[in-house]
Amino acid sequence: MTGFLLPRPPRDSGWESDDLDEHDLPDHVELIDGALEAMSPQCSWHQEVIFRLMVILDHAASDDLRVEQRMTIRIDRKNRPEADLLIVEVRPEYGRDTRWFRPAHVRLVVEIESPESEERDRLLKPGIYARGNIPYYLRSSEAVEGLPVLHLYRLEDGEYKLVSEQYGRVVLDEPVKVNAKLDGNW
Repeated sequence: MTGFLLPRPPRDSGWESDDLDEHDLPDHVELIDGALEAMSPQCSWHQEVIFRLMVILDHAASDDLRVEQRMTIRIDRKNRPEADLLIVEVRPEYGRDTRWFRPAHVRLVVEIESPESEERDRLLKPGIYARGNIPYYLRSSEAVEGLPVLHLYRLEDGEYKLVSEQYGRVVLDEPVKVNAKLDGNW
């Protein structure tokens, strides 16, 4: 396996959100607390869950919302995480060249957990998304038999509180109304 080195930060205080657009960086690099994080290649199960959820959420989204895949959210100067999926408001400032979204326009963030991202998706990213006041966080983990387990959190008093755990289904009342089975070859 051939690795790559991320470039040195352009300043002693680390990377900043705008730097991701100004430097030639590999695909799927996110900014966490001023440090670049390169995303590992994902397994087929991870991609299958993303695809199934994207289709379900896109079908349920109203005309004023859209579903995006693997886009960053500019939380602040030092944090621009990349979500597996997100539901964002349709806004005139977001066009074909959009590279990131403002957290005020993001209604739901979805992270599909993998062995490489488990700690980040469970402990680190929820706090970052909460600082951006994103109302809902949906994290998918894998049950023993390979079935996706969805953990839905709602932002309350600056922290995400668990609302539900769903096995092989996606059930939401907000920001989209959906109750669907996650069919797949798990």
